[in-house]
Amino acid sequence: MAYRLLADENVEKAAIRYLRKLGHDVEWVGDVPELGLGAADGDIAAYADETDRLVLTQDDDFFTTIDLDRVPGVLFQRDQTLSSSEVGDAVHEMAKYLDRSDVTLEYVSRNWL
Repeated sequence: MAYRLLADENVEKAAIRYLRKLGHDVEWVGDVPELGLGAADGDIAAYADETDRLVLTQDDDFFTTIDLDRVPGVLFQRDQTLSSSEVGDAVHEMAKYLDRSDVTLEYVSRNWL
């Protein structure tokens, strides 16, 4: 199973390319005309809800300032030392076991590898 993702501006482009290579449908906020770089978390959450995408972010404020009921789900990369391939592999592994509808807040970490 593949996820539909909205990658926040802090997600490395290499991770986005790798996730796409693994079959995930990934949009980056910087490429979304309605959002762009510096988009407010509320706008990101609203767009993710409208387009039914999980948000992939390293922004620890994201899920503390947003009502998680207003976003389809958040994948939070807490460990910023993960390589792009480790991020991609962790998200891909999650997709094997967690249906998109079951994701509220999941931590992208080495534990998923």
